[in-house]
Amino acid sequence: MSSPITALEGLRWWLARDHGNGLTEDTWVPMWCVDSRVVGALLAELRRAGVPARCTRLTATWRLPPTHPGEWCLWVGYDTYWRAEERLTEVMPLLVRSLRRTTGTP
Repeated sequence: MSSPITALEGLRWWLARDHGNGLTEDTWVPMWCVDSRVVGALLAELRRAGVPARCTRLTATWRLPPTHPGEWCLWVGYDTYWRAEERLTEVMPLLVRSLRRTTGTP
C-alpha cells in the first residue's frame, strides 16, 4: 500500500478538478491510475461498498512512467483500502468488458 496522505496534506490535491463519491475520510491513499471512462463507475461501486473514494486528474507534476495506464488517480480511504481492493477485484472485469463493448476494443 502507498503512504497515506492526511486531509491537510492532501487538501491541495482536492483543489484541482476531481470527482468524489460523497463519502468522507481524513486519510487517503492512492490506489490506481485509471482511464476517465471508468471514473464514474468506479466511484459508484466503491460508494456501494462503503469506501470513501476520489479521483484526481493527473498533472505534469506527477512523476509517472510514460506508459501509465490512465489519466486519473483513484484515492481511497486509508482504513477501507482492503475493502476497496476486494470490491474492485470483483467489478473490474465487468467494467473492462463494458468499456471494450462501447469502444469496440477487442
